[in-house]
Amino acid sequence: MTLLSGTIGGSWDADDNIIVGGMNRGLLRVPASGGAPTTVLERASGAGEYVFPQILPGGKAVLFSDRTRDANTNSIEVFSFADRRNKTLVRGGYSGRYLPSGHLVYANKGTLFAIPFDVDKLETRGTAVPVLDDVAYNPGTGGVDVDFAGTSTLVYRRGTPAAGATGLSIQWLDGTGKKEALRAKPAAYRGLRLSPDGQRLALLTSEGGGDVWVYDPQRDAMTRLTFGGGLYSFPVWSPDGRYVFFAAPGKGIYWTRADGAGQPQLLTQGNPQGPSSFTLDGKRLAYFEALEHPQIWTLPLEEQGGRWKAGKPAQFLQSHFVNVNPAFSPDGHWLAYMSNESGNGEVYVRAFPPPASGQGGQWQISNSGGTGPRWSRNGRELIYQAGDQLMKVSYSVKGDSFLAEKPRVWIQKLGGAGLQTGWDLAPDGKRVVVLTPAGTPEGPKAEHEVTFLLNFFDELRRRAPAGK
Repeated sequence: MTLLSGTIGGSWDADDNIIVGGMNRGLLRVPASGGAPTTVLERASGAGEYVFPQILPGGKAVLFSDRTRDANTNSIEVFSFADRRNKTLVRGGYSGRYLPSGHLVYANKGTLFAIPFDVDKLETRGTAVPVLDDVAYNPGTGGVDVDFAGTSTLVYRRGTPAAGATGLSIQWLDGTGKKEALRAKPAAYRGLRLSPDGQRLALLTSEGGGDVWVYDPQRDAMTRLTFGGGLYSFPVWSPDGRYVFFAAPGKGIYWTRADGAGQPQLLTQGNPQGPSSFTLDGKRLAYFEALEHPQIWTLPLEEQGGRWKAGKPAQFLQSHFVNVNPAFSPDGHWLAYMSNESGNGEVYVRAFPPPASGQGGQWQISNSGGTGPRWSRNGRELIYQAGDQLMKVSYSVKGDSFLAEKPRVWIQKLGGAGLQTGWDLAPDGKRVVVLTPAGTPEGPKAEHEVTFLLNFFDELRRRAPAGK
């Protein structure tokens, strides 16, 4: 069966196909029995990610969210298969869902709204009304913890409007679980990457529409590197700390000065690409292409007079599996990455450069899932994320063999955004910087309770009657 990486939401149709969204590829149709995906709706120029598709009753149209990383510019869209057109139903909404009660429900931050919806004419009617205001949501992605069961039951995890509105703070976190504020001012941060000296932080935030920023804790100052917004992602520092490289969906990889002087410059152009790691000498960049089967590439680089020039890219590994998140070892002789070749996302290590024969050794590092590998600079440990934990693996090298010990828990609970790009390793290897829901420096309390609201569809009909 074809396995797609980075999909966000899926919906089955009557012909046993699945329509999926995410990864800036528009909407795709994937045969449930296996096979190559086909494009249902290409992502429009300037649009965000098309996520959480739902095929509407009758199979004539699909509902989806256009996610722009900014709650104010997200929208709920509907695409008609008959006339190949899509239109906006709700602006400022996310996670849209059509219910048999005849309503379109959607979220804006921690509030759930409902509006009558004519599924035949694909039109909303009347005015949207708030029906629930304490739904837990992720400020970094806008996702909400809510679902519908049976014919009239709502299931959701409670949040608080105050906590939801404050967003995420940035904390230091060590192996004992101790946290220390790095940037207390909350916002919808993502994509954290520490500078090589650990003194600054490259990140993305919904402030300004999802641009790339650099935060200097010593001055408590934010420097904006891009303007105009756009779903930028994967910021990574050059080894000398003078430049930040990042991805622009559908355009390629850009670089810009970390001090904010100058304009971003295009480095590569083509498929969606995610820059990930430099060799210490700055002469090669590892990245992955976010296609049907994302693969890892490395790119030779040359910097002259403050200008970067890319050489011919080389594919690191050819396979039919998803291979992402490459990270060079401190000596540049090994590359750690995540692959789903076992059926589950695990961290692996291979020699770099790969042998000319292409038959070099491969070592699986994680044993119960893993992603986002980071190397400690002491050349003895590899760290990766497994769920909400950070794992640490000691290793040694003998000739052309990589000898890894059993993974052990280093940080029991990140307690942050739950995203691979929600943390990064400090240069001394003793702590990480992590995104934490705003509140106390200790972070959020464990939330394991869900609420069931029975006969919820009747409540929708009472609050938002059709035709009102």
